Amino acid sequence: MRDAIPLGRIAGFRVSVHWSVLVILWLFTWSLASTLPGDVKGYAPAGYWLAGGCGALVLLASLLAHELAHAVVARRAGVSVGSVTLWLFGGVTTLGGEAKTPKAAFRIAIAGPATSLGLAATFGGLVAALDAVHAAPIVVGVSSWLAMINLVLGVFNLLPGAPLDGGRVLRAYLWSRHGDAVRAGLGAAHAGRVVAFILIALGLAEFVAGGLVGGVWLAFIGWFIFAASREEETRISTQQLFAGVRVADAMTPRPHTAPGWISVDDLIQRYVLGDRHSAYPVAGRDGSIVGLVTLAQLRDVAPDRRATTSVSDVALPLHAVPTAAPQEPLSALLARMAPAGSRARALVVDGADVVGILTPSDVARLLDVYRLAHAGPGPGAGDRQAESRSSTG
Repeated sequence: MRDAIPLGRIAGFRVSVHWSVLVILWLFTWSLASTLPGDVKGYAPAGYWLAGGCGALVLLASLLAHELAHAVVARRAGVSVGSVTLWLFGGVTTLGGEAKTPKAAFRIAIAGPATSLGLAATFGGLVAALDAVHAAPIVVGVSSWLAMINLVLGVFNLLPGAPLDGGRVLRAYLWSRHGDAVRAGLGAAHAGRVVAFILIALGLAEFVAGGLVGGVWLAFIGWFIFAASREEETRISTQQLFAGVRVADAMTPRPHTAPGWISVDDLIQRYVLGDRHSAYPVAGRDGSIVGLVTLAQLRDVAPDRRATTSVSDVALPLHAVPTAAPQEPLSALLARMAPAGSRARALVVDGADVVGILTPSDVARLLDVYRLAHAGPGPGAGDRQAESRSSTG
């Protein structure tokens, strides 16, 4: 996720925080600081705000535990994990592939909600223990709030629709029942759309009834789930369309390479101007490929620094660039490129040689071609299809 601030590694996973976490940190703090005076009396306003801030930080740690649970179970199932990022809607765990079996997919999906529900029970037990020792009421109040919020998060995430964890659980069930991962994924995405419409309707109803903040927030969450479910459906449909397609069928062959030792200004003047490529493999002085540089990275270099900045200084190092063999299934490479979104680029290697490059524009063009080809029979297509059927039957 872009604009995320790296925090380091926890349990071997890269952990980052998106700037939007400040929004939920403020909302949680404000919510708790506003709720506590009605339940726990006798404290100064500053005390309630301090308790609200502490409770919000512990809740963020709970959200992180939820995502780390997904990551740990995924790693045990043999699925690579890219990173764990906290952001506006809680968190996201970037996986580098898919679970191999429905059982593994179920375990990965259920790990997060199970952790949230376990934390809810833990904080509930803490409340009972604090009451027993007559702890400060404000501490009991914060613990009760944490128990309630973790319970809500656990139950909400179990709603049966992608991209929620409950949607992943539904996908694992449908996969196990029908034996078709694609059909299961589409079913979970469709269910996510239904969940989204229900949440939007409930949010609008609450807004009309006078719950302005809660109604808008619920509708906004519903809209996010709707958009994410549509994106999920598009991704799965694309993978289905590309079934049997190789990386070599989509790549741009023999990409132009850029010397890593020349300046950014030289690269722009000698290579980029008049060229159609948007990314260049970067070669070291020995001819080996050491990284990849894109037009976006070149634009990030200030004009007054381009003459003194070498290409290798701004290039993405090779270990951070997705790679694939020419005969590898395209869908597998697209899954590895997905976390980078529209900025993703991949190098196609054959042994020690870079034989191609794959960019989003390459994929978009191939997608247009395949959609056109599958849209329906055109003039003469029926004869060709009849020949194909007769040759196999």
